[in-house]
Amino acid sequence: MANCCEKVVHLEMGLHILSSDVHSASAAIIPSAAWRVVWALGTMKNEKEEVTIEGLCENGKKALNIVGLDIGYSGEGSKTIVPASAYCRVDVYPKEGLSAEDVCAKVRTHLDKNGFTDVEVKVC
Repeated sequence: MANCCEKVVHLEMGLHILSSDVHSASAAIIPSAAWRVVWALGTMKNEKEEVTIEGLCENGKKALNIVGLDIGYSGEGSKTIVPASAYCRVDVYPKEGLSAEDVCAKVRTHLDKNGFTDVEVKVC
């Protein structure tokens, strides 16, 4: 029996939409990379933990996992900013026969279909 970790595909998603971080007082009038990534992730699973990306997984549950988020300031203290960029890493356990490139293409199609053409996706 193959190790389950051999089937996992690691993806990075995200976007860079501002030239630099901006003070949060401008949050109502400028685009937010952080919210774009969070909203994009929100389309990929429903409230029942089922993966909503067409043709990606045989077992819709536990097949998509967020393993990391890189959004905003994470240093000491606090900083009131709208981050210029936001990225996340996800693990996908695809159905049998899908390559990493197939998985990436299915995620890309899903993001495009849901209005997230600006969110980049790549195999790690």
